[in-house]
This record gives sequence, structure tokens and C-alpha cells, in this order.
Amino acid sequence: MKTITSLVLLAILLGSCQNEDVISSDQETNAVTKDSQITNITAKTVAGNVPSHDPSTIVKSGVNYYVFTTGDNIPMTYSTNLTNWAWGTSVFTSTPSWITGYVPGFTKTFWAPDVAWFNNRWNMYYSCSTFGSATSAIGLVTTPAISQSAGTTWTDRGVVVSSSSSSDVNAIDPSILVDGSNVYMAYGSWHAGIGVVQINASTGKPTGTRTIVAGGNSASWEAPCLIKEGSYYYMFVNRGNCCQGVNSTYYIVVGRSTSPFGPFVDKNGVSLTSGGGTTVLATQGNYIGPGHLSRIVGTQKGAVHYYDGADSGNPKLEIVYFTWSSGWPTLSY
Repeated sequence: MKTITSLVLLAILLGSCQNEDVISSDQETNAVTKDSQITNITAKTVAGNVPSHDPSTIVKSGVNYYVFTTGDNIPMTYSTNLTNWAWGTSVFTSTPSWITGYVPGFTKTFWAPDVAWFNNRWNMYYSCSTFGSATSAIGLVTTPAISQSAGTTWTDRGVVVSSSSSSDVNAIDPSILVDGSNVYMAYGSWHAGIGVVQINASTGKPTGTRTIVAGGNSASWEAPCLIKEGSYYYMFVNRGNCCQGVNSTYYIVVGRSTSPFGPFVDKNGVSLTSGGGTTVLATQGNYIGPGHLSRIVGTQKGAVHYYDGADSGNPKLEIVYFTWSSGWPTLSY
């Protein structure tokens, strides 16, 4: 039975964002907020005050949709219609013992999970780190079926990738793409940029080498979302700063490639490793600092969190819609 109140969870969510580096606002002059003067936007699809930070890909198991978020023991909410959400049972009751060997000082606040179906099971990837550190790890748990009750049994599969210095891709913010028989994981935040590695579908662990596809030099790149549409792979990434309520400057850019390992370039042909990126979603009225995009498999719907300007900047879940023109996406609420 859940013993944490919504107010306490909101405080945890706001305090546990993965943005490791604090930078001044004048360092983010490229943030595009052309619609920031819109003031009366209200939630179009998600009813009520749904606390959510770094939402996973929304998945469906049985009759319910599920989304997992940053927070103690990986909180979960579920819905039958993507509109009305209720609390379910968190993933963990205790922290896997292997984590402190990779991330000393880690407590029970996990970041930015993602979940995908392959190898006849649900595979959940999650982040372990401490604020301001590049000493991080991504772990894996699996289950054959997800339930809103305590009936779900998650099996610990251990570490997937880890990092120990700012010269490496920070091992947080996993994004899983299942592309036929192939599985890929994008991950990373600031520091050395965003990496992509192929995942062995049987083990859920990396195979081959990691390729850096965006960012680097400690620039503000994090929370990747790798998807495929038609013959292109698309890399969506957050720029700017999260976790500052109404002062958050997150916005989402995209590049595309014919390979999941890049190079990803924007509409102007500029690589995401050279500062490129076409903006697809930014602050609009009370939808402040949208971030951590994912797409619901088999649909043109996805999810982000945003900081609600009408509710003291608290982070909430919202559904977004993908539209395509000449091979390029736009996002809308």
C-alpha cells in the first residue's frame, strides 16, 4: 500500500531531476520560446494533477496503460484511457544490493526509467546517480506482465552500463527502441553527450561499442528519445535546464539519420554533435520546460513532463501528438 502522499512525492520529483550541472540562464540563449506569451493553455488530455517527472514510455499491459517516473522506488501510475490516472504499486520495495558498488551513497530515489517489450517480457531500464555526479549506472529489471497491484514480480538483472567520470557518457536517462529484431538504447546527460549502444535482445545488456551521437563538452544535452519513422531514425533530446519549476528552460530538439548510430542532423544539415537540433517543443504559456519525450509504440502519441505555471511549477504528465511533413516531425499538445 502506498504510504507517500502526493505532496511529498512532488517534492521528491522536483528535487531528484538528473540535471547535474547548474548554469546561468544567459548560457542558454538558444532556447526557443516563441510561444511563451500564450497564457491560457490548459491540459488537453490528462485530467487532474498528475505528479510526473521523467516519465517512461507509456506501455499497455492487459487493460491498463502504465507510466513510471523518477522518485522513490520508481513510482507508477496507471490508466485505462490515458486521461484519468491512479497510483499503482512502485517497482522496488528495497534497493538492489549491486547499486552501491557502482554509485556510492545512492539511496532509494531512482531517475528516469524506461520500459519496452522484447524477449517475451517487459524490460525496465532505470538510472542510479547522485546529484552533481557523473558516477552513475543504468540497471535492468524484467517481468512477464505488469499489474497495478503488488502482484507484479520484477526480476533484478543487474547493471547495464555505468560511468565514473565526466569524460564518459553519463549512465542515466535510458531510451529503448525496439526495431524489429534489433534493440537499441540511447542514454546520457551533459558531460560527454548522448550515446547509443545496441542491446542484446536475449540478455537486455549491451553488445558492441557505444557511439556518441549528440552533445559533448558538458553542453546541456540530456533525456534522449530514439524512435524510428519510415526509413529514418530520429533522435529527440532536451536542451536547457530542468528541475527549476517555473524557471525551467527545457526544450526539445531533433535530428534524423538513416542509422541508429548517426550521424544525426537537423533540418539545416547541422550535426547534433556540432550544436545542431531543430526545435520541436518549447515553453508555451503554462506548459513550461517540456521534457523527457517518449512515443507510445505503434501510435503517433507520446508523453512529456512539463512544469505547470498555473500550479507553482509542479511537474506533470501530458500527452503529445506527433505529426510529420517531408520527413520531419512536429509535436503538439
